[in-house]
Amino acid sequence: EFPSQTEGAKAVARQIVRGARANEEARQRFAGGYLLNTLTNLPVIASEADASVLGDAFTDVPAVVVGAGPSLDANLSALHDLQDRALLIAVDTAVRPLLAAGIRPHLVVSVDPSEANARHLNDLPDVRGLWLVAEGSLTPSVFPQFSGRTFVYKVSNHDPWPWLADQGADRTKLQTWGSVLTTAFDLARCAGC
Repeated sequence: EFPSQTEGAKAVARQIVRGARANEEARQRFAGGYLLNTLTNLPVIASEADASVLGDAFTDVPAVVVGAGPSLDANLSALHDLQDRALLIAVDTAVRPLLAAGIRPHLVVSVDPSEANARHLNDLPDVRGLWLVAEGSLTPSVFPQFSGRTFVYKVSNHDPWPWLADQGADRTKLQTWGSVLTTAFDLARCAGC
């Protein structure tokens, strides 16, 4: 009776299934490193803030989620003009280009535990005033430069999080669905932007 709506619903369902598969594949691919990094990061998880403290911290503040990609260069001047009027939430791959353009994001979101991804955040030229919102399994080398300015979260309840919860070190969950951009958007939503 409603063929176009039915096709639209099917497309949404296919996208949800693709996202779930991508998350499962990423979990399997990163499982060993995820566990090892999370255990190595226990001092950071225990001493830095839970990302839940950002809940509703920016109610009604406009947010701009910044990702790396072909459109970033074309939008740098607009982002420069917005940095004092909106909460700039940058994903890890966008931080270096933003800093090079004189733009300082307020929050930097990272989820990928791989060494390759850590290169986007290691040895940044100047991280003063930047706050890291990090999944507990990030490569440990990322955390020292953000000491005292980190909010930790988890993307799932995989090991060792059930054990950490039993020890009183559970952290809030942010959505990922296969992309750090989704996590940054979920953070903006949770923060009340």
